[in-house]
Amino acid sequence: MGFMDKAKKMAEQAQAKLDEAQKQFNSTQGGGAQSGGPAVEYDKHGRPVQPAPVTPDAPPVATPGVPPTDPAEPEAGPTPDPSAPTTPATPPSAGSGLTSGDPLAG
Repeated sequence: MGFMDKAKKMAEQAQAKLDEAQKQFNSTQGGGAQSGGPAVEYDKHGRPVQPAPVTPDAPPVATPGVPPTDPAEPEAGPTPDPSAPTTPATPPSAGSGLTSGDPLAG
């Protein structure tokens, strides 16, 4: 049993060293999110957002490269040019030689 006792004692010593190293590592890391600082926020593209200073009379700060959006307005696609000619969408006639694109449709 002497071998098992030595192995158990060595394992306990190794665990104590690991615990001490972990404590030292955690203290040098500054606590990460536990440091009490504000949480990092990200925009819809995954970029970190810088918090704007909170003052009642300051205008909103725009993020460089991101156009300002009004949350009350839904995002829309490009606006059609009103001066562009419009062509009615008509289905192809049976004799036009055009098909639906389905290779199984006869």
